[in-house]
Amino acid sequence: MDTTTSITSPQTLERAAWTAELRAMMALGWPLILTNVAQNALMTTDVILMGWLGSGALAAGALGTNLYFAFLIFGIGLVSATSPLIAEELGRKRHSVREVRRTVRQGFWAAITVAVPIWIVAWNGEALLLAMGQEPLLAHEAGEYMRALQWSLLPFLFYLVLRSFLSALERPGWALVIGLLAVPVNLAAAYCLMFGTFGLPEFGLVGAGYGTVISSTFMFVALAGVISYDRQLRRYHLFGRFWRPDWPRYATLWRIGVPIGLTLAFEVTIFNAAALFM
Repeated sequence: MDTTTSITSPQTLERAAWTAELRAMMALGWPLILTNVAQNALMTTDVILMGWLGSGALAAGALGTNLYFAFLIFGIGLVSATSPLIAEELGRKRHSVREVRRTVRQGFWAAITVAVPIWIVAWNGEALLLAMGQEPLLAHEAGEYMRALQWSLLPFLFYLVLRSFLSALERPGWALVIGLLAVPVNLAAAYCLMFGTFGLPEFGLVGAGYGTVISSTFMFVALAGVISYDRQLRRYHLFGRFWRPDWPRYATLWRIGVPIGLTLAFEVTIFNAAALFM
């Protein structure tokens, strides 16, 4: 027996395992990173367009966005719990279909549940900003902006649920492609609705909110379309029997998602509070 081979073989196998794990992590991670960059680009384009409206619109938009995002981030953390739950099911049974579908469905249910109170808060954004001592005119404009922006919440959370589904299946590419396409969609929609081009009404700052609604809806519908037509993905029938509850799974999703959402909310609220103070 070759003593050198017997000693080095386990080391070589371990090194190969670590290399394979690193490659798999990078293959999964870089599309997710770029997808988050694309989502931040949506907000950046809105800020640029708000600046074109003037300093007052930019200030009101900043107030509305910071107040809205403080609540939105909790919803993002909540629905992100679908990813580990799906991964757990796939780890238990690689070709699990029914369990994955049920988890995605309850992710949608959780998104609807959390959207309702956030809608109520956003609808009363002007009153909240006035209670914080903000200038009445800016609070009014920010409140009107939030009343348009709030309708982007549900399709965006639905998109995140589907993105979690694809990530758990190690297929994040489509979420990245659609996220990148959403940037010009958002830019075009917001510009046209803010400044009234191509015969559309001029909504001003509120148009930025409507543009976000359009781009968020585009992301969800496009990703749902890909999943419905992809041969390997459509076998999950994610949108079938949407009305059927799975209360234990729904409770588990909240048990995992609430700590994630609260952690994100506390971290982000620090920066939101700084913006409101300024």
